[in-house]
Amino acid sequence: MEFINLLLAIFLLVVPCMYLMKLGLKRARIVRLIDKLPGPPAYPLVGTILDVLVPRDKMMSVFNQRVEKYKPIFRTWLGPFPQVSITSAEYIEVILSTPKFLEKAYIYKFLHPWLGTGLLTSTGSKWKSHRKMITPTFHFKILENFVEVFVEKSEILVRKLEVHADKETFNIYPYITRCALDIICETAMGTQINSQEDTESNYVSAVYGLGEELAYRMIRPWLHPDFIFLRTKRGKHFSQCLSVLHNFTDKIIQSRKVQLSDRTNMTQQDPHDEGEILGEK
Repeated sequence: MEFINLLLAIFLLVVPCMYLMKLGLKRARIVRLIDKLPGPPAYPLVGTILDVLVPRDKMMSVFNQRVEKYKPIFRTWLGPFPQVSITSAEYIEVILSTPKFLEKAYIYKFLHPWLGTGLLTSTGSKWKSHRKMITPTFHFKILENFVEVFVEKSEILVRKLEVHADKETFNIYPYITRCALDIICETAMGTQINSQEDTESNYVSAVYGLGEELAYRMIRPWLHPDFIFLRTKRGKHFSQCLSVLHNFTDKIIQSRKVQLSDRTNMTQQDPHDEGEILGEK
């Protein structure tokens, strides 16, 4: 009996040790290979994030400096997680031309509470099925119906930009994103939010607030665990913005369901309307 207990104790001790050793060797190999690439100095636990802990409007400048210094391919460490950045079209072509690399990066998981696991964030067979599903919506007949929206929102954008013409440089990013937001909401969701005119709307503020908190979280590894992040002030703000966006989307879905039900009950619908058929697809 004692011999059996001894064997069991050895087994329970050796197996976990062997597993941990295997993980350690695998990790050491990854670190060795990644660190063969050039990149900024890396430190234990924090990696290479120290120089990007700056206000958000300064982050792009830091990233641009890294690109200029280490291009065309370099590595960074987001805490314990390695990242490889590629700026060469030839290198990128190798990756994009094969179906093997569909797995999304680790930080994409932070988008799941907002976007779920749809086309942008999913991988493998789910990504392929969603891609196949959405392809018909880019049929030229459908896009033709949206040209009027494109023109209308673009004209608003031009008017907004004219104020800055022949003056000092300014940040064009908010103008472009609000224009894109107006277009995508009216074409894909069938609702107007007028974010270019009403920049203080709850929906627009929630989109920008969520983006701000996501960017802040992604470059701080200690905020990656949900248990920690959601208990911080920024995590609570993230949840508030998320609630606004989901409530808005849920209302749109319910509204579209009612419209679809009403159309189904119509007996005078023309089944040969190509535009209508394409829209249903």
